[in-house]
Amino acid sequence: MIPLSRSGCAVALLAALAGGVVHAQTVDDVVAKNLKARGGAEKLKALSTIRTTGSVEQEGRTIAFVTYAKRPNFVRRELEGTPPPGGPGRASVPPSTGPVKAVMAFDGQTAWTINPMMGPAAQVIPRPPGEAAKADADFDSPLLDYKAKGHTVQLVGTQALDGKPTHHLKIILKNGSVVHYYLDVDTGLEVRTATPLEQGGVKAELTADLSNYQTVDGLTVPFRMRQSVDGKLMTDVTILKWEPNLPIEDELFKMPSTK
Repeated sequence: MIPLSRSGCAVALLAALAGGVVHAQTVDDVVAKNLKARGGAEKLKALSTIRTTGSVEQEGRTIAFVTYAKRPNFVRRELEGTPPPGGPGRASVPPSTGPVKAVMAFDGQTAWTINPMMGPAAQVIPRPPGEAAKADADFDSPLLDYKAKGHTVQLVGTQALDGKPTHHLKIILKNGSVVHYYLDVDTGLEVRTATPLEQGGVKAELTADLSNYQTVDGLTVPFRMRQSVDGKLMTDVTILKWEPNLPIEDELFKMPSTK
């Protein structure tokens, strides 16, 4: 065996480093893997509507919900459950009435709600909750065509969540809002999203832990989401049915007349 010369060692080292550069993950590599894992960019763009049926566990209560979403940014969420005890500014709902139904929606311009605890009429949702409802109405993932939308995506690095490595992406939306995505290194799917919040000078972080991914009509979506604020669990969402491309009329999302 002929021993490697010093120059031979240098060549081998350079080759190894070059190989590492070739295989290094870029932002676009990570984003492309995520979109492919979700079903592919073209299939995601072909989505026109989604109806989601499920339940939410919150403060010991179970709330049933149906969410309707339609491209480009229409959303309507109907919730039905037993209301919490009345408080300041809330209408009195006798316990004997049983479950009540509330609606939150965005029609492309206005965020509105019908909340029996506030009275029977539809009301415009004030800012900042209204702005949050508007952001929630974005039909597509911010990663889909993010450059064309004016968003910026940064690959912060690799971070372990529950013992598994994830790619941490910082997404700066066109409007300046920031959201963090944590994608499973192996599958490319979202494990967690985190959104900084500020209201009345108080800062907090809303996180959503996503799991139980299932494939429906070639699209892979999470069927469970646990939402926390500053680490405190607030809601545990279970999806029972996810139905894409159903016929849904625009009228469903419009705010009823208050006259």
